[in-house]
Amino acid sequence: MKNILLYTLLICAGVVVTPTISHAQFKQAPLSNIEGNANAITSKLKNALSLTEAQQPKILDAVTNFLQQRSTILPLIDSNPKVYATKLKGYNTGFQRKLKHTLTPEQFTGFLELKPVNDDRTNVLSQLFY
Repeated sequence: MKNILLYTLLICAGVVVTPTISHAQFKQAPLSNIEGNANAITSKLKNALSLTEAQQPKILDAVTNFLQQRSTILPLIDSNPKVYATKLKGYNTGFQRKLKHTLTPEQFTGFLELKPVNDDRTNVLSQLFY
């Protein structure tokens, strides 16, 4: 009985001491390694869209710039979600404009079809859409 009480007390203490993670911190985790994520995204796009050698560095630059822009507004997710959404939409529009200039129309359509249904942290492409 004493062990059960002690065990219960330890579990409760662990729950109280465990830090809470804000939405911004949760979303920022993948963006802590922008270069690595940009390379992973470009690699996925290379395979999915059959990018040419000439397209790959342009896509990598566009993805890197977008992720850098997005990382600057992440704190707004919690403090001002409306401003965050507005800025993200603007960044996304600029990003897609760059893609349209680099990709063929068929490749761009293929890119849009790669959008995950939900914001899935296991799918690196979610960073481009959510």
